[in-house]
Amino acid sequence: MATAATSSQAQAQAQDPSQTDKSVTGYPVTYAYAAPPPPPQPPRSHVDPTSYYHQPDRRAGSTLLRRLIVMVLAFLTVMALASFITWLVFRPQLPQFRVDSGSVSQLNTTESTSSLSATWQFTLTVKNPNEKLAISYNSLQASVAYAGLELATTQLAPFAQDKGNETHVDFRLGAVDEYVGESVVSRIEEDRKARGLVDFSVGVYGWVRFKTGWWEMRWRLMKVSCEGVNIRLSNDGGFDGNLTGRVDRCLVAM
Repeated sequence: MATAATSSQAQAQAQDPSQTDKSVTGYPVTYAYAAPPPPPQPPRSHVDPTSYYHQPDRRAGSTLLRRLIVMVLAFLTVMALASFITWLVFRPQLPQFRVDSGSVSQLNTTESTSSLSATWQFTLTVKNPNEKLAISYNSLQASVAYAGLELATTQLAPFAQDKGNETHVDFRLGAVDEYVGESVVSRIEEDRKARGLVDFSVGVYGWVRFKTGWWEMRWRLMKVSCEGVNIRLSNDGGFDGNLTGRVDRCLVAM
């Protein structure tokens, strides 16, 4: 009977899960497997602490450069604006040139060598039409040409003009056995025999500057062209001649 009772109690415990043995609390629970290892850490780069004291501050240098560029641009803008406003206030006008007198002597051409010899004398009148600005002229060069070919040149003395002033400029040019080409020699001889006059042109090149008491413009290159300087030769085709009429208006460009 005792054996039967024991067997029945065992069956009852097997059927009732609440009667199963429980672990004693207060002790850590052990697992069948060990905990996974920690993930690998990235390698630490070696930084020299002294490098912070030896490296220049690039941002500060670039900022200083930008500020310097801005200051230069602002200064140039202000100067350009001031010059433009001054130009509008004073309204500079180009000087006026005219040929008052001219002559040629010993005009001689040689067909065999295609050369020319002559001496020219001219008087120009230069007027400053400005009422508020003076004009300075420097590094001037005068020339005489025929059919676009320059025959002779000479240097002119620098000069200055006050407001509304007129200045007479005399100069002399010469050519001795200057090679000019067969076509130029032929055309000059044709003009001499057919019309008794030769059509020359006079040019002036140089630097000009406008200025007033407190303002002056930068130097500008000036080009003057006086076309239609007709020299009538004596004795209907001689070697000497004079200007037939004053050339009132020359083209002035800058």
